[in-house]
Amino acid sequence: MIEDIEAGKINCVVTKDLSRLGRNYILTGQYTELYFPSRNVRYIAINDGVDSAKGESEIAPFKNIINEWVARDTSRKVKSAMKVKFADGAHYAAYAPLGYRKHPGIKGKLLIDEDTRWIIEKIFDLAYHGMGAAKITKTLIEEQVPTPAWLNFQRYGTFAHIFEGQPESKRYFGTIAQVKKLLKDEVYIGNSLHNKQSTVSFKSKKKVRKPKANGIV
Repeated sequence: MIEDIEAGKINCVVTKDLSRLGRNYILTGQYTELYFPSRNVRYIAINDGVDSAKGESEIAPFKNIINEWVARDTSRKVKSAMKVKFADGAHYAAYAPLGYRKHPGIKGKLLIDEDTRWIIEKIFDLAYHGMGAAKITKTLIEEQVPTPAWLNFQRYGTFAHIFEGQPESKRYFGTIAQVKKLLKDEVYIGNSLHNKQSTVSFKSKKKVRKPKANGIV
């Protein structure tokens, strides 16, 4: 949208209310009070009765502050609820780890996946008998053992973009890093690890790694 405004393609921005434009009151204010006027862009927030063509809204800055407070409070409550679930060992992710599947009726609960458990058992068996990650990877490649991404694509149709136009070898384990990651994953000794990373704040989606001491096991 900003690119189109700079190109002169947009002269009016309409949102349902001010919170749809943004919940960071500083940035939202910069757009409504500085950026849009400097580009001759009319701004309308329907439910809040804001229309820059009718002059500045004295209540808008206060509504922006309230919108940010609501976002901050919601973020705090969500994090608190998730910590309780993590403490109970619940697993929340887009996909279950390789060798597991999500319980169809209980959120956060994992079950052993009888269709893929053999892959995990094979990797750990090879390691137990003295193979390093490099040799294990070579064995998996030779035996064309499928990767988690390929299995998910086969089951759910996801990750199609990863395999489009790629050679068949893309479907199988091909890196030492993949094997090392599985061998180090505590989920395979029954542990559920959480709080390994978080966002900088509710205002930023940037991920940051957290000290292991702050994790929940």
